[in-house]
Amino acid sequence: MYDFDFPVEVIRTNRKKTVSIHIHGEKVKVRAPKFTSDEFIEKFVTARTNWIIKKLEEISLRTEIKSRKYVNGEKFPYLGRNYSLNIAVGCNPSLKLKNGIFEAKVLYSDKTPQVTVKDMLISWYKEHSEKLLIERTKKLSEIVEVSPVAIKIKDYKSRWGSCSIKGEISYNWCIVLAPYKVIDYVIFHELCHMLEHNHSYKYWDKVSQFVPDWRDCRDWLRSSNMPF
Repeated sequence: MYDFDFPVEVIRTNRKKTVSIHIHGEKVKVRAPKFTSDEFIEKFVTARTNWIIKKLEEISLRTEIKSRKYVNGEKFPYLGRNYSLNIAVGCNPSLKLKNGIFEAKVLYSDKTPQVTVKDMLISWYKEHSEKLLIERTKKLSEIVEVSPVAIKIKDYKSRWGSCSIKGEISYNWCIVLAPYKVIDYVIFHELCHMLEHNHSYKYWDKVSQFVPDWRDCRDWLRSSNMPF
Protein backbone atom coordinates (compact mmCIF):
# COMPACT_ATOMS: atom_id res chain seq x y z
CA MET A 1 0.00 0.00 0.00
CA TYR A 2 2.77 2.43 0.98
CA ASP A 3 6.12 2.83 -0.76
CA PHE A 4 8.68 3.54 1.97
CA ASP A 5 12.24 2.38 2.62
CA PHE A 6 11.08 0.92 5.94
CA PRO A 7 8.00 -0.98 7.16
CA VAL A 8 5.18 1.20 8.47
CA GLU A 9 2.19 0.10 10.51
CA VAL A 10 -0.82 2.43 10.31
CA ILE A 11 -3.23 2.47 13.22
CA ARG A 12 -6.49 4.35 12.72
CA THR A 13 -8.57 5.18 15.76
CA ASN A 14 -11.42 7.42 16.80
CA ARG A 15 -9.36 8.55 19.77
CA LYS A 16 -6.84 10.42 17.62
CA LYS A 17 -7.41 13.93 16.32
CA THR A 18 -4.02 14.36 14.64
CA VAL A 19 -1.51 12.13 12.84
CA SER A 20 1.62 11.14 14.75
CA ILE A 21 4.64 8.89 14.25
CA HIS A 22 6.03 6.60 16.94
CA ILE A 23 9.13 4.43 16.72
CA HIS A 24 9.24 1.42 19.02
CA GLY A 25 12.29 -0.78 18.65
CA GLU A 26 12.72 -1.00 14.89
CA LYS A 27 9.01 -0.56 14.14
CA VAL A 28 7.50 2.62 12.72
CA LYS A 29 3.90 3.14 13.77
CA VAL A 30 1.63 5.86 12.43
CA ARG A 31 -1.43 6.69 14.51
CA ALA A 32 -4.14 8.65 12.75
CA PRO A 33 -7.82 9.59 13.00
CA LYS A 34 -10.08 6.85 11.66
CA PHE A 35 -10.94 8.48 8.33
CA THR A 36 -7.48 9.79 7.40
CA SER A 37 -6.73 9.00 3.75
CA ASP A 38 -3.82 6.83 2.64
CA GLU A 39 -2.60 9.70 0.47
CA PHE A 40 -2.37 12.06 3.46
CA ILE A 41 -0.55 9.47 5.56
CA GLU A 42 1.93 8.78 2.76
CA LYS A 43 2.71 12.48 2.37
CA PHE A 44 2.96 12.88 6.15
CA VAL A 45 5.49 10.06 6.49
CA THR A 46 7.43 11.03 3.35
CA ALA A 47 7.97 14.54 4.72
CA ARG A 48 9.56 13.00 7.81
CA THR A 49 11.57 10.24 6.14
CA ASN A 50 14.99 11.68 6.99
CA TRP A 51 14.08 11.96 10.68
CA ILE A 52 12.67 8.41 10.72
CA ILE A 53 15.75 6.91 9.07
CA LYS A 54 18.02 8.75 11.50
CA LYS A 55 16.07 7.37 14.46
CA LEU A 56 16.12 3.83 13.05
CA GLU A 57 19.89 4.05 12.56
CA GLU A 58 20.36 5.18 16.17
CA ILE A 59 18.22 2.29 17.41
CA SER A 60 20.20 -0.14 15.26
CA LEU A 61 23.43 1.17 16.77
CA ARG A 62 22.14 0.66 20.30
CA THR A 63 20.81 -2.82 19.49
CA GLU A 64 24.20 -3.94 18.20
CA ILE A 65 25.93 -3.21 21.51
CA LYS A 66 23.66 -5.48 23.58
CA SER A 67 25.55 -8.73 23.03
CA ARG A 68 29.30 -8.85 22.52
CA LYS A 69 31.63 -11.64 21.45
CA TYR A 70 34.83 -9.60 20.88
CA VAL A 71 35.78 -11.26 17.61
CA ASN A 72 37.16 -10.06 14.27
CA GLY A 73 34.73 -7.96 12.27
CA GLU A 74 32.51 -7.11 15.22
CA LYS A 75 31.56 -3.44 15.37
CA PHE A 76 31.94 -1.15 18.37
CA PRO A 77 30.56 2.39 18.73
CA TYR A 78 32.45 5.57 19.48
CA LEU A 79 30.96 9.06 19.30
CA GLY A 80 27.87 7.74 17.55
CA ARG A 81 29.67 5.77 14.83
CA ASN A 82 30.48 2.07 14.50
CA TYR A 83 34.04 0.81 13.99
CA SER A 84 35.12 -2.73 13.10
CA LEU A 85 37.37 -4.73 15.41
CA ASN A 86 40.48 -6.41 14.03
CA ILE A 87 42.38 -8.79 16.32
CA ALA A 88 45.92 -9.96 15.57
CA VAL A 89 48.80 -11.60 17.44
CA GLY A 90 51.49 -9.25 18.73
CA CYS A 91 54.41 -9.02 21.13
CA ASN A 92 52.45 -6.83 23.56
CA PRO A 93 48.71 -6.53 24.18
CA SER A 94 47.47 -3.21 22.79
CA LEU A 95 44.47 -1.51 21.25
CA LYS A 96 44.08 1.63 19.15
CA LEU A 97 41.60 3.20 16.77
CA LYS A 98 43.34 3.68 13.43
CA ASN A 99 41.90 4.41 9.99
CA GLY A 100 38.38 3.62 11.19
CA ILE A 101 39.31 0.26 12.74
CA PHE A 102 39.84 -0.86 16.32
CA GLU A 103 43.18 -2.67 16.02
CA ALA A 104 43.80 -5.08 18.90
CA LYS A 105 46.98 -7.05 19.58
CA VAL A 106 46.97 -10.11 21.85
CA LEU A 107 49.65 -12.60 22.83
CA TYR A 108 49.79 -15.93 21.01
CA SER A 109 49.75 -17.64 24.40
CA ASP A 110 46.60 -15.82 25.54
CA LYS A 111 43.99 -18.46 26.42
CA THR A 112 41.19 -15.92 26.76
CA PRO A 113 41.80 -13.32 24.03
CA GLN A 114 38.16 -12.14 24.08
CA VAL A 115 38.49 -11.19 27.75
CA THR A 116 41.75 -9.37 27.00
CA VAL A 117 40.19 -7.46 24.11
CA LYS A 118 37.16 -6.52 26.23
CA ASP A 119 39.40 -5.20 29.02
CA MET A 120 41.51 -3.22 26.55
CA LEU A 121 38.42 -1.73 24.91
CA ILE A 122 37.00 -0.62 28.24
CA SER A 123 40.34 0.91 29.22
CA TRP A 124 40.50 2.70 25.86
CA TYR A 125 36.97 4.05 26.25
CA LYS A 126 37.68 5.25 29.79
CA GLU A 127 40.88 7.00 28.78
CA HIS A 128 39.26 8.80 25.87
CA SER A 129 36.09 9.62 27.77
CA GLU A 130 38.10 11.28 30.52
CA LYS A 131 40.00 13.48 28.07
CA LEU A 132 36.93 14.37 26.02
CA LEU A 133 34.53 14.98 28.89
CA ILE A 134 36.92 17.08 30.95
CA GLU A 135 37.84 19.30 27.99
CA ARG A 136 34.25 19.60 26.80
CA THR A 137 32.88 20.33 30.28
CA LYS A 138 35.40 23.11 30.79
CA LYS A 139 34.42 24.67 27.47
CA LEU A 140 30.65 24.40 27.97
CA SER A 141 30.86 25.58 31.58
CA GLU A 142 31.98 28.95 30.23
CA ILE A 143 28.75 29.16 28.24
CA VAL A 144 26.63 28.30 31.28
CA GLU A 145 28.83 30.58 33.40
CA VAL A 146 29.52 28.04 36.15
CA SER A 147 32.74 26.44 37.42
CA PRO A 148 32.67 22.77 38.50
CA VAL A 149 35.03 22.09 41.40
CA ALA A 150 35.86 18.64 39.99
CA ILE A 151 35.13 16.49 36.94
CA LYS A 152 35.25 12.71 37.37
CA ILE A 153 34.68 9.60 35.26
CA LYS A 154 32.92 6.68 36.95
CA ASP A 155 31.55 3.16 36.36
CA TYR A 156 27.88 4.00 36.73
CA LYS A 157 25.48 1.17 35.96
CA SER A 158 22.21 3.08 35.74
CA ARG A 159 22.98 6.75 35.21
CA TRP A 160 24.86 8.91 32.73
CA GLY A 161 26.02 11.65 35.06
CA SER A 162 25.54 13.45 38.34
CA CYS A 163 26.22 16.81 39.96
CA SER A 164 26.78 17.10 43.71
CA ILE A 165 25.61 20.02 45.80
CA LYS A 166 29.29 21.03 46.05
CA GLY A 167 29.62 21.31 42.28
CA GLU A 168 31.42 18.02 41.59
CA ILE A 169 30.35 16.59 38.24
CA SER A 170 30.70 12.88 37.44
CA TYR A 171 30.06 11.07 34.16
CA ASN A 172 29.52 7.51 33.06
CA TRP A 173 32.41 6.67 30.72
CA CYS A 174 29.93 4.92 28.39
CA ILE A 175 28.66 8.30 27.25
CA VAL A 176 31.47 8.44 24.65
CA LEU A 177 29.55 5.79 22.70
CA ALA A 178 26.85 8.38 21.99
CA PRO A 179 26.79 11.06 19.28
CA TYR A 180 28.37 14.41 20.09
CA LYS A 181 25.05 16.20 20.52
CA VAL A 182 23.93 13.66 23.12
CA ILE A 183 27.23 14.03 24.96
CA ASP A 184 26.78 17.80 25.01
CA TYR A 185 23.26 17.34 26.34
CA VAL A 186 24.53 15.26 29.27
CA ILE A 187 27.19 17.87 30.02
CA PHE A 188 24.72 20.77 29.86
CA HIS A 189 22.28 18.72 31.94
CA GLU A 190 24.79 18.44 34.77
CA LEU A 191 26.11 21.99 34.44
CA CYS A 192 22.57 23.37 34.73
CA HIS A 193 22.21 21.49 38.01
CA MET A 194 24.80 23.87 39.39
CA LEU A 195 22.18 26.57 38.91
CA GLU A 196 19.10 24.51 39.78
CA HIS A 197 19.54 21.40 41.94
CA ASN A 198 16.25 19.85 40.84
CA HIS A 199 14.24 19.00 37.73
CA SER A 200 11.74 21.83 38.00
CA TYR A 201 10.27 23.76 35.07
CA LYS A 202 12.84 26.44 35.76
CA TYR A 203 15.61 23.86 35.44
CA TRP A 204 14.35 22.50 32.10
CA ASP A 205 13.89 26.03 30.78
CA LYS A 206 17.56 26.58 31.51
CA VAL A 207 18.55 23.34 29.75
CA SER A 208 16.46 24.25 26.69
CA GLN A 209 18.43 27.48 26.33
CA PHE A 210 21.54 25.44 25.58
CA VAL A 211 19.99 22.29 24.06
CA PRO A 212 16.72 23.13 22.27
CA ASP A 213 16.24 19.48 21.22
CA TRP A 214 17.05 18.08 24.66
CA ARG A 215 14.00 15.81 24.56
CA ASP A 216 15.40 13.93 21.55
CA CYS A 217 18.72 13.52 23.36
CA ARG A 218 16.98 12.33 26.51
CA ASP A 219 14.95 9.81 24.50
CA TRP A 220 18.16 8.51 22.93
CA LEU A 221 19.63 7.89 26.36
CA ARG A 222 16.47 6.37 27.79
CA SER A 223 16.20 3.82 25.01
CA SER A 224 19.89 2.94 24.94
CA ASN A 225 21.50 0.02 26.71
CA MET A 226 24.66 -0.12 28.79
CA PRO A 227 27.04 -2.02 26.51
CA PHE A 228 29.64 -3.63 28.76
